[in-house]
Amino acid sequence: MEIEFERIHLQCDLLSPLKGFQEISVPTEVRIDPLTKRRSRIITWGLPSKGKFDFSQMIEESKGCFFCPDALHLKTPQFLKETVLEGRIVMGKAVGFPNLNPVGTHGNVVVLCQEHFLNLNQFTPQIFEEGFSVSVEIIRRTMALDPNIRYWQISQNFLPPGGSTILHPHLQVIGDPIPTNEMEWLVSAGSSYYERNKSVYWNDLIEREREIGERYITSIGKVHWFVSFAPIGFNEVCATVEGHGTINTLGEEEISSLARGIVSVLKYYYDKDLNSFNFSIYSISNAPSYQLLLRIISRTPIQPYYLNDWTSFEVLQSELTSNIFPEDLCREIRPYFS
Repeated sequence: MEIEFERIHLQCDLLSPLKGFQEISVPTEVRIDPLTKRRSRIITWGLPSKGKFDFSQMIEESKGCFFCPDALHLKTPQFLKETVLEGRIVMGKAVGFPNLNPVGTHGNVVVLCQEHFLNLNQFTPQIFEEGFSVSVEIIRRTMALDPNIRYWQISQNFLPPGGSTILHPHLQVIGDPIPTNEMEWLVSAGSSYYERNKSVYWNDLIEREREIGERYITSIGKVHWFVSFAPIGFNEVCATVEGHGTINTLGEEEISSLARGIVSVLKYYYDKDLNSFNFSIYSISNAPSYQLLLRIISRTPIQPYYLNDWTSFEVLQSELTSNIFPEDLCREIRPYFS
């Protein structure tokens, strides 16, 4: 098994005005992802929490959006008849339709619920189960007409720090014949690993993480939840689904497991006074050495004074940062999965 957890320790020495100008050392840990070899930096300092944010004004000013029940079927697009005869796909309270402003070959939106806004502790497994079921049906019907669409991302951008312009909870379901950069890195590195080791990287990773016990959270059915050794975002939690490369091959049990895990992470975020997040599911067909992966990260929470969590390090140096040691995050979040 060819999995190494590489760390590089950096240290900055200075005279601190916070300590009467005594000499202090500020450490930074650089970690190298075992698969992609991408580096990330674990910083040991962070800004204090501002507490729970009052969303009442934002809700009042934006309520009645075109994802709300009264407008949804009047102001959102419909699928072409040959794709979805009924125009939109509805399962429970989740509704799927084409994105009016797509960023790919097949850009779609899934509105998750009728409520205009939810705090992170108000999301339920049923909300995501219905949303994922609609997503799978969109993918199934699209690929029946266009089987070359191998690469799908099912993502959620929640609140403006996460890139959303609409408060109303929704998913993005995007399919293309070409991969995103991240998908290409995962498939290419996973294929190289398989050629060298004759085994699937994610299965080997889960085996090693279980042995180590510092970053493996739990398994829910065939879904394994763990914290990334070299995170690409704040408070990053990952899941991989054993034996599957695409979301459209999952059964009800696996979809339920993904939904329950996401809700567990969001409750942890809420208790940490976080309120904005992103997650992505990387769904890739016809890639035997790849295994379905989900990543969820927190974003800088909405607060009275704007603060961005991406700097020139992330945007221009392609070196990502995290504000908590993965092992500490795993220890703190495990009880939320019980």
